[in-house]
Amino acid sequence: MISEELKKIKSFGSSMESSVTPEDIADKEKELGFTLPQALQELYLTFHPDDPAFTEKGNLIPLEELKIYKRVYWTDTIITILPFCRHERYGYGFEVSRYHKSKDTMGSNDLEDPQMWGFYVLPETRGEEKHLEGHEVPCNQSKLSQWIMEWLGYQQTLAQPSVAAVNKDKAENYWKKMREHLPDTFYHVPLEQLSSHRTNFSVNFVEEPFRFLCGSILYSGTAYFGGRSDKELEQLMKQMGFKYVWMKSQDGHPVFNSAPPQPPQERELKSIAPVLQFLCKFAGIEGKGAKEESIRRAEVRLGGSLPLPLEEFYRCLPSRFYCSYNTIRPLSSLKQTKDGKMNFLTENQAMYHWAARLNSPFLYRRANDGAGQWNAYGILDGFLVAEFVWALACDEKLNLILWEVPDFEPSMLSEGGKLSLYLSSIAGITDQIAIGNTRRLYQAMDGQAVGLYDSEEGTFWFVAKDEAVQERLETMIDIF
Repeated sequence: MISEELKKIKSFGSSMESSVTPEDIADKEKELGFTLPQALQELYLTFHPDDPAFTEKGNLIPLEELKIYKRVYWTDTIITILPFCRHERYGYGFEVSRYHKSKDTMGSNDLEDPQMWGFYVLPETRGEEKHLEGHEVPCNQSKLSQWIMEWLGYQQTLAQPSVAAVNKDKAENYWKKMREHLPDTFYHVPLEQLSSHRTNFSVNFVEEPFRFLCGSILYSGTAYFGGRSDKELEQLMKQMGFKYVWMKSQDGHPVFNSAPPQPPQERELKSIAPVLQFLCKFAGIEGKGAKEESIRRAEVRLGGSLPLPLEEFYRCLPSRFYCSYNTIRPLSSLKQTKDGKMNFLTENQAMYHWAARLNSPFLYRRANDGAGQWNAYGILDGFLVAEFVWALACDEKLNLILWEVPDFEPSMLSEGGKLSLYLSSIAGITDQIAIGNTRRLYQAMDGQAVGLYDSEEGTFWFVAKDEAVQERLETMIDIF
């Protein structure tokens, strides 16, 4: 059914062979009481659960561990599902049968190519115990064979030795260039079925002159390009003209937003108003953001006071800067999820969301991949002043000068280091609010320039008021 396509996907990765035999499948079918769909049999006969392709956003459940689950659909229907893929507590599987309680009838699903479902296999709350959804991406009412091909191609993309990420929404002529450079797909849809075709993942590939994969989740703005080496992938990105960031690098390129070495320790939040006022004066703006009544309306709707630094952030940043770098959610759109998170910012490459909680100092991050969890990533006060700088520095109308210090080494910031002699704290607190965060702000040349250090990416940027300040700073520090 999809055996040849599975072998093609496998050829882009490990040569690890499956240990499953037809006899093993027959034994599992006897245990379950029904015949496994052909597409699923071919998956297990082709791939080993320990294949590197399954170390990314979803694990293949070993054949011997397969078991059925029952979930309530609407109010009177119980659906029996066999999950074969799991990511953390969430699983994906196909419908085996359904029982209609009101009619006391049992219906058998088409096990030749059954419908996919997504649900919590390890629920922690009552809501998760009841959760069952056949419309959620990446489980958009897809058939099993199609879902396996799309999902596995996406997994194989992320498992490549070198991986770069591109914001599809901001890449010029993205789909046109995709057709030109990566024209092939693993799953072919007949022309007459295109109008009713539902896609969860978009996966393209090319084999000559180099082997590349590109995979993305349907609703995500991020596309991942995978190849065998950094050099080959850089050539492809140059040919396509895409701005990109590294997610995996074999040659030591800074990897975008890798996880901090350890979760931040809780501490008391500090007011960032003095720093924001300094930055507004530095950029030559008035700093008139959200009005008092807008803040209070949001707090009434949310059922509590905003964390002080977040309130000050909205109060000082004019709305025209909300999309100059990362995308900031307006106060009127802030809302709490079931677990209390308030998603207030989306990263400019559309790869991450950032959130806060009422009565909490923590910053939370979640990958924009449909399966990630919110994780404590930093402390709000230090994170927000860095975001404020980026919003100003990337606004074209302000004409600020932003540049990265070449050949930067963290030792340059140590006592007596090349940069430390010229840097000082802003408003006397940016060293304090850097605690628990990966970024730290400085001022230089009596406030004529702002420095931003990112310990996660090992980079240092300067923002200057104009080219004259940049030239004096470069000469003073002898950067080049």
